Amino acid sequence: MSKNKQGKKHIHILDGMSLYTRDKSPYFWGYLNLDGEIHKKSLKTSDMKEAEKLLFDWKNELLYSDSIEATNTNKDVIATKIPKVDNTRRKALMITSSLMGAVTVAGFAVPFLSAWNPSEKAKALGASVKFDLSKLEPGAMAVVEWRRTPIFVVHQTPKALENLPKLNDRVTDPVLSEGVARSTNDRFTVLKGVCTHLSCAPKYHPEIEPKAWDEQWLGGFFCPCHGSKFDLAGRVYKGVPAPTNLEVPPHTFDGDTLIIGEPT
Repeated sequence: MSKNKQGKKHIHILDGMSLYTRDKSPYFWGYLNLDGEIHKKSLKTSDMKEAEKLLFDWKNELLYSDSIEATNTNKDVIATKIPKVDNTRRKALMITSSLMGAVTVAGFAVPFLSAWNPSEKAKALGASVKFDLSKLEPGAMAVVEWRRTPIFVVHQTPKALENLPKLNDRVTDPVLSEGVARSTNDRFTVLKGVCTHLSCAPKYHPEIEPKAWDEQWLGGFFCPCHGSKFDLAGRVYKGVPAPTNLEVPPHTFDGDTLIIGEPT
C-alpha cells in the first residue's frame, strides 16, 4: 500500500489492477490497465473486500465486452473469436516432438461463439435459452448468455473424453455419478463460466500440451487471476484457490438444440 502527496492511497491487487482512495471520496476507486488502456471508476463501496470483488467483476465485464465482435444472423447474435496463443508460457515447457504428436489435438483454431435468443427483458426474468449445437465443431466452445451469466458449451472430442478419466485422481471432486462429460449427452459439456474462487472468468485452453501452469495439461480451463484450473468437464484441480467444480446449469437436449434453463 502506498500514499502519494495528494493523499491518494493505492492498494496493489494484481498487475494492472489496483484500488485507491481519494481524500474527498469515502469510496474505493478501481484502476485497470488492459493492454495499455487505462480504466478508472468509483466502485461505490468503502468496504475493501467488496471493492476487490467489484474490481474483478468490472475487469471481466470489460474483457467480455471487448472480446466479442457480433454480427446479426436472422434473430441470433453470433460472434467468433480465435484465442491468442501465448508462446512465452510454452517456450520453457516444450517436450519431444514424438510425445507432442501423440497427445496434441490437431488443428485447434478454436472459435468462441455467442448466442442470445431471448430479449433482454426475457433474460432478466430467467427465460430459457436455446442454442443450435450443429454450429459447434468438435473441440470448439460456445459462450451463451443465460440470466446474465456466461455459459460455456464445449463440444468434446473423442481424445478429450478418453483423457477425462485419467484426471480423476488429480481433481478435488471427480463427481463420477454425473458421467464423464457431466451431461446427459457425453459429446457436450455445459458449465457456468464463472470461477468458483472470486467469480473471475476462466479461459478455455483445449490444447493437449504442456502449459506454464501444468506440464501434463490435458485441456481445460485456467483462471489467470489467481491460478485456478479445471479440466474440460469443469472439475477443479487439487491445490488451487477455487474450492469447487464449475457449476452445471439446468439444461436439456432436443436433437441438435441445447436448452439452458427450464424448458418452456
